Amino acid sequence: MPLTDAPLISPLAQIAHDVAIGEGCRIAPGVVIGPGTQLADGVKIEQEVRLGENNKIGVGTVIKTGTQIGNDNQIAEYGIVGGPPLVSGTSQPQGRLCIGNRNVIREFATIQIGTGVDGVTCIGNDNYIMPNVQIGHDSRVGNQTTLTNKTALCGHVTIEDQVVLGLGVAIHQRCRIGRLAMVGATAYVSRDVAPYVLVDGRSGRIVGLNKTGLRRRGYSQSVISELKSAYRVIFREDLNREEIIARLQNHSCEEVQEMLSFLATSSRGLEQARK
Repeated sequence: MPLTDAPLISPLAQIAHDVAIGEGCRIAPGVVIGPGTQLADGVKIEQEVRLGENNKIGVGTVIKTGTQIGNDNQIAEYGIVGGPPLVSGTSQPQGRLCIGNRNVIREFATIQIGTGVDGVTCIGNDNYIMPNVQIGHDSRVGNQTTLTNKTALCGHVTIEDQVVLGLGVAIHQRCRIGRLAMVGATAYVSRDVAPYVLVDGRSGRIVGLNKTGLRRRGYSQSVISELKSAYRVIFREDLNREEIIARLQNHSCEEVQEMLSFLATSSRGLEQARK
């Protein structure tokens, strides 16, 4: 039917009285929509979706079963939010997608739900997700991240807080990107990226600390100096994991200890520095 048709709203949906609903919207049974939310023309919301307060949903966006969205989010035109996982075989039960508060999700982004009954894809708060970004099943995105156009996260990827991923970055399954790391445009990442580092887009290798990001986030020069010292131990002295831990385990700097903990718990190994 054309978008000029009246909205089709199930009587079993729970919709706050002040929700603005555009022409041609389709709202299924079991949907809950909080006050102040605005649905543009042609939005489709499938069964059992929950939307919080003051969300703005753009033209033609589809929000699929298993999705829960918090408050004050902006989802631009033609996004697919909560699509089924891109995995072979469809017999396993599908999981959920949870999106926090104050996120901006731009045009044509696709975000998949988790796999299995307990599988969850999770996006935190205050993230900026640019057009054509793909967030795969069971991935976890923290807070205050920036995912630039055409970034692709395969399944089970973890992006920690304040990470920046450049244009067209591709992250392999089950990789972790540590807090306040920055990955340059078009990089292919197949190992874990330590917190606070800078990855070169062309080579995919670590080329130093993310000094600009650290300064913008208010880290002191003394902390940056401590991180530089730890960086040399981890990436420049050709030590194995046990030797690095032995060298740094008594370090007093909290951020250095965070890098060390990340290294100790890495299952894929760290992305290496460019020689």
